[in-house]
Amino acid sequence: MRKLLLALALCCTTLYAVSQDCKSYFLLLNNAEVEMTVYDGKGVVTAINKIKIDEVSNAAGGLQSSLTTTMTDKKGKVMNSGKGKFRCNGDGIDIDMQMAMPAMPGANKDTKASMKSSESFINYPAKMAEGQSLPDAKFKMEGDASGAPMSMEYTVTDRKVEGKEDVTSPAGTWSCYKITFSGSLQMQMMGMKMPPFAITGTEWFAPGFGVVKTETTDKRGKAAGSTLITGLKK
Repeated sequence: MRKLLLALALCCTTLYAVSQDCKSYFLLLNNAEVEMTVYDGKGVVTAINKIKIDEVSNAAGGLQSSLTTTMTDKKGKVMNSGKGKFRCNGDGIDIDMQMAMPAMPGANKDTKASMKSSESFINYPAKMAEGQSLPDAKFKMEGDASGAPMSMEYTVTDRKVEGKEDVTSPAGTWSCYKITFSGSLQMQMMGMKMPPFAITGTEWFAPGFGVVKTETTDKRGKAAGSTLITGLKK
């Protein structure tokens, strides 16, 4: 009986710790808002992505939130919007891949696209260490653009924890894990594959928050763009 009580106590303590860890994430606070600023390769602001937490609910082993993302240009005109999810459990967190896709250089802003996708997440383990390899991830969307059949597939590979660094922005200062990765965006229209857009990137992940900064370069090593969390609202 004593061993059973000790086991139950340990189990409850572990579940409580997991719950507390998950509740500390900003993206799991009801009605919270995050402002992410998007920059081009020269560091010029090109867009503002606002993420609003619509609902937080229990999920297997933890919590999840439903998010609305709205991207505007620097003049405030809405460019696109979408939905996403953020999940947390005892093993780490999962971020909706729709929120992890890079901006496409030279994309035609006049092209109207209607795309559908299945749920796909990128994972960040609860415990990280320098030199650790992280899981690959893949995301696919299908639909049409201005009436033409279209598909898009984004793959993230070679994810590795390089160490820890602090990141400071107008929204605050975070102690982050610096993670490098390779990305490939493949598009297909009317049955024809376009040349893949390949990038290498670095992101700064803060436990208790999420990704606070990213930088990407193209296959020539030229800066392609970056993002930074610049505002928080509870």
